[in-house]
Amino acid sequence: MPPQVRPVFGPAATASFVGFALFGVFTSVSPAFLAQSLDVTDHAVSGVVVALAFFSSTGGQLAVGAVGTVRSLPLGCAGLLAGLALLAGALHWDLLALVVLSAIVGGFGQGLAFRAALSAVGGASPADHRAAVISSLFVVAYAGISVPVIGVGLLTEPMGLEGAGLVFIACMGALVVAAAGYLLRRPVTVRP
Repeated sequence: MPPQVRPVFGPAATASFVGFALFGVFTSVSPAFLAQSLDVTDHAVSGVVVALAFFSSTGGQLAVGAVGTVRSLPLGCAGLLAGLALLAGALHWDLLALVVLSAIVGGFGQGLAFRAALSAVGGASPADHRAAVISSLFVVAYAGISVPVIGVGLLTEPMGLEGAGLVFIACMGALVVAAAGYLLRRPVTVRP
């Protein structure tokens, strides 16, 4: 990792990891939660929740052009944190509306954060290392879509779905707060 990329890569990779982890939960665990806790067994409803997360992510990615990369990364972290908080509320109170809001808010935050992360990391990278650095960001992001979900699956039996989900939310919340805190102290700079 080139030295000039390291200060940007850490928070960008952390936000990407959390955003993809949230997507991993929506795509793999939310149908079970909807069926077990909310008695929603209609696959179309599960599909709509997942689709809302992805459509919202697209909206977040499109918004980066208007918001700017420098502001989008911390705002994306805030959106991810809000989406996680809404998901915690959905788990605690068994409310479908909070699941839907979590998908929308968290998805939008993921889109903002991920596109800004790609722009910031790519912009900070020297041309001869750009592909390797961006590939590393994708490795971290794709680890986020799989590793935490496996952890939730392993914790579900001893803790139940709600307990496992709350552990996931606490871990991802801590990561995204750390990334946002870093970004507030040291905002990313984007080369023209």
